[in-house]
Amino acid sequence: MMRRLLRIFASLAFAVAPICAQSQSPPAHAAGSYSISGVVVSALTGQPLDRVVVTLQNAMGESLVGQTETGSDGRFIFEHLRAGKFALSASRRGYIGMAYDEHEGYSTAIVTGEGLNTDRLTFRLRPRAVIRGFVSDDTGDPVQDARVSLYRIDMGSGLGNIVRAGNTTTDDTGAYEFPHLDAGNYYIAVTANPWYATRPQPRHDAEGNVLPDDQRSPLDVAYPTTFYADVTDSDSATPIPVKAGDQVQVNLILHAVAAVHLSVQLGLPPGRGFVMPQLTQEIFGVSEPAQTGMAYNWGIREPQGNSGQSESELGQTTVELSGVAPGHYSVELHGGGDSNRSAVIEAASDTHIDFSQAAGMADVSGKMVMDSGDKLPERLNISLRSSDGRFGGSDRVNDDGTFAIQGVPPGSYEIWVNAPDKSLAITHLTASGAPADGNTVKIGTASVVLNAGLVQGSATLTGFATRDGKPASGVMILLVPRNPAADRELFRRDQSDSDGSFQLNRVVPGQYTLVAIEDGWTLDWARPEVIAHYLPKGTKIIVPAQAKDYPVKDRIEVQAK
Repeated sequence: MMRRLLRIFASLAFAVAPICAQSQSPPAHAAGSYSISGVVVSALTGQPLDRVVVTLQNAMGESLVGQTETGSDGRFIFEHLRAGKFALSASRRGYIGMAYDEHEGYSTAIVTGEGLNTDRLTFRLRPRAVIRGFVSDDTGDPVQDARVSLYRIDMGSGLGNIVRAGNTTTDDTGAYEFPHLDAGNYYIAVTANPWYATRPQPRHDAEGNVLPDDQRSPLDVAYPTTFYADVTDSDSATPIPVKAGDQVQVNLILHAVAAVHLSVQLGLPPGRGFVMPQLTQEIFGVSEPAQTGMAYNWGIREPQGNSGQSESELGQTTVELSGVAPGHYSVELHGGGDSNRSAVIEAASDTHIDFSQAAGMADVSGKMVMDSGDKLPERLNISLRSSDGRFGGSDRVNDDGTFAIQGVPPGSYEIWVNAPDKSLAITHLTASGAPADGNTVKIGTASVVLNAGLVQGSATLTGFATRDGKPASGVMILLVPRNPAADRELFRRDQSDSDGSFQLNRVVPGQYTLVAIEDGWTLDWARPEVIAHYLPKGTKIIVPAQAKDYPVKDRIEVQAK
């Protein structure tokens, strides 16, 4: 059964109310002859845990059935229950509050009924982990107010992307801490500005050109973005493995280097107005704003007699960026229409960027319709995302289905659509101005027009997973579309409940393969080359159009990871 973490934390709010050693008297609607009982243990040591608040709710986590607190033996019990599905969760100071057998927001519901054993459960609660450390400079002095970013490998998308997991700043001793961490593989990045750094003002000649700085201050320095362990490129960063309950010390040293200055000629025609260029760097495949400590200065280049400047150069704005650490950057200018420009630079030394010569960015527009002819859902949104997590832009789709996204950097993007409380998929996509393959469009510098047909997923697919002929609890259930590479938005996941049952919601009509994988939560299951291993033993499913309830007749046999 799928349970969102928000509901788990909401359920823990009941912990502030008075609780007793046994479950509270059940509401009248819960009275019955079944029980749910077991023991809460540390996932790290296996030892029973006392003072654990155990909460029982209905299957959707919407109403409280009972609540209790474990004693020294770690045991809990809920009695007088009717046949049905229940959500079980637990919390204790120093441990991760979680649902029963939770994985990535999915958990196993406890199903009571004739012939079902719901006693002697083992609830493994994971102790919190901590990453802490110090940030210092190469003289050993602490770096105060450094921005420390935490990243982790996320399997929620099935691609093993690295995503941001938190931010903090160092105190006056250079210390930082990330508490309340679950087990996983993490990365750390630090950005800061040397407190003693100077940012000299650029000097210009009569024509507005920047004059060479022959006497650069030795204090004109910057810290490059630094990753553990002591590298300045995220591709070379070292992962930090963290197990449940770990106390990991990670110290980082920042090395001041001579700063570079960037002179950016915007290339906007006279009268277009001033637009600040955006300097970004790629961190784990995602564009992030460049490090702090930069200074911006700008001026308008005016005609100076018979200077020999072309008309297009006159009246243009030049922006000087100082305090930039050497490195690989992207510079983007969103001036609107054909003035959108982007440039990739390797800033090893002072660099001049002429945006009139830079590559343009594309405008992406188009129209969407429902294949059924129905009205489009309210608050429909379209977004462009690359497989590695880069964001290309988004727009709210108008009532007539039209949309427009301006200033999209060149690259390959998947087209995603979403609306509140709806499950939507693109059935066909055509593109002019760019090649398209399935739902992926390779965008260059030319304008692109898209036309897409949408279908809404409304089928509820139910079934049972078995292991050697017996109900299989807590396994990953995965519905795989016929074309996994092109239709990633059609995947559906769930975790089997204590009786082996599962439910996949908002399934889009089409052809699928249904698989159950033991401990499949660490797989890159969205990668075609990975999931292909499990498809031959899966169950073929065809979900017809307009289907609402779709029970799977055959039991799904669990496959080993």
